[in-house]
Amino acid sequence: TFNNNLTAKLEYRTTRVLTLSMTSIEIAEALSRDWVVGFAYRINNFRLFNWNSHRQVKTRKTSGEETQQTAARPAGSKGNINHDLNLRLDFSLRRQASIVRDIATMMSSASSGNSALKLSFAADYTLSRLLTLTFYYDRQTNRPLLSSNSYPTTTRDFGLSIRFSLTR
Repeated sequence: TFNNNLTAKLEYRTTRVLTLSMTSIEIAEALSRDWVVGFAYRINNFRLFNWNSHRQVKTRKTSGEETQQTAARPAGSKGNINHDLNLRLDFSLRRQASIVRDIATMMSSASSGNSALKLSFAADYTLSRLLTLTFYYDRQTNRPLLSSNSYPTTTRDFGLSIRFSLTR
């Protein structure tokens, strides 16, 4: 996390799973490599709906005139909510492959695998102490390693989510 509320992440994950089948005298190898680059940014005290946290307080003077003063809530009161807007953007590349190795004939063949490219965006906003509003967008593109097994696909998800929490 940097001083200007920007957060960056870089991840690399690798997986290798070997399975020995005694009945068919084969070794199945599954490889997976993931790269994830992500950024997040927080905007402090963002007013989405321009709600005013100040309230009007009426005071009476001794002469009978009423005046209105604007008073902010004290820092320790229950109504003090951080209306922060959190933005996250993740970009990931995943390559996975499965190889079947026949022990008797010493032959190897690719059985499955794909290359997946994913873009994720999310924006979280705290409406109140118990209510959080989230907008999200995900796009994932899959290209198969073997064209005979499946077709290239692209999926897109987007939406608005409202989370009500009773535990805060």
